[in-house]
Amino acid sequence: MEMKTIVKKRSLAEDAQCENGSDNCETATGTAEEIRHSEEPKAENTLKPGSQIRPAVSEEEVRKLAERLYGIIVLEMCELDSYDDRNFMIQADSYVKNPILKSISTSGYVMKIANSLDSSDESFFHAQNEIMLHLNKRGIKCPVPVQNIYAKYHSLETLGESKHVVRLLEYIPGKVFHGVPHPDSLFYQAGQFIARIDSALKSIDKELVMKRQSIWMLDNFPKLKDFLYVLKDEHHKDMVEQVLDAFQRRVIPNLNECEQGVIYGDFNEHNVIVNKKPSNSKEYEIVGIIDFGDVCYSRYVFELAIAMTYMMLEANDLNTGGLVIAGYSMIRLIPQHEKDILRICVAARLCQSLVLGLYTATVDASNQYILSSQTRGWNVLEALWRETDKDILERWNSIAEEYLTCSS
Repeated sequence: MEMKTIVKKRSLAEDAQCENGSDNCETATGTAEEIRHSEEPKAENTLKPGSQIRPAVSEEEVRKLAERLYGIIVLEMCELDSYDDRNFMIQADSYVKNPILKSISTSGYVMKIANSLDSSDESFFHAQNEIMLHLNKRGIKCPVPVQNIYAKYHSLETLGESKHVVRLLEYIPGKVFHGVPHPDSLFYQAGQFIARIDSALKSIDKELVMKRQSIWMLDNFPKLKDFLYVLKDEHHKDMVEQVLDAFQRRVIPNLNECEQGVIYGDFNEHNVIVNKKPSNSKEYEIVGIIDFGDVCYSRYVFELAIAMTYMMLEANDLNTGGLVIAGYSMIRLIPQHEKDILRICVAARLCQSLVLGLYTATVDASNQYILSSQTRGWNVLEALWRETDKDILERWNSIAEEYLTCSS
């Protein structure tokens, strides 16, 4: 759901790098002020400045939760750093005291302990479980939720002074997208893969996630102004304010033209799982996706913009956006009116990632890893914001066309 850097505190194996299981507004007519008030989502459950929502839990408590809730004995465990949840990779003893769990996953599990804000809506975790099971049935590899001894896919547990949803997911072996060699073909695959996910999600009942509201939803981008106090650099603050203004003027009044659906919402370099190709041990291919905490009912143009954002950050190159567009457009045609607002939507996601990263560091000093991409992120945002909509779109379209022509 953000610019994440997965850094393990202890390692079980070299390939255990990922966080395996580490959000609707209609256009109104009238004045700009009327449009602003009518278009901003009613997101009472979004993050508020000053909130501390990360779970307070020890590894010993995790061991006890695993045995009490799932009937498994933890042999090895390491914590996978995450944004505002707590995730623990577990290797379990073959002996299991859960009659529902017939055998132990040899790849291990990830126990996910959700933050207190998300945990206030248990229905959303039901939706995540339904979506993961749905995608697996359609050939898109993602974590499989495990039933606890009560035949439930999650439970609400009191940890410290707050309640948190606890789940166990099967671990997906592999590497995360971040850090592996990135030929153009892998970024093209990324565009295809996120479009495949959205296509598969078309048959999901939108009511499962219609109520979902998160500060990370691009629908809620205008709410980022409440967090600008964390910006000490006046140039950075001015840039973010310009993006906020452009989004308010250029994107929000035209949202009724953009196609909607259930979207994944967080296609970043640490949520995409890759493995080496069987036919070529030096090349990687995308095999799966993890972390469904930002699934929501929103606009497909936002999904594309989010994927482009993180792929360009990974490559440190604006041109990469064209490769993502090339792959995505092979499955879903991108209407011209959506292309026209892509630059602003990408810039908006960059602003969310940078500002909320700084904010999280102010409320959780122990979570400094989220600041590791700040320098690159601001540089990419500045380079993008110097471009005009027309110029960058022409560049992306040209790169997409050239890649598709050469590939064919």
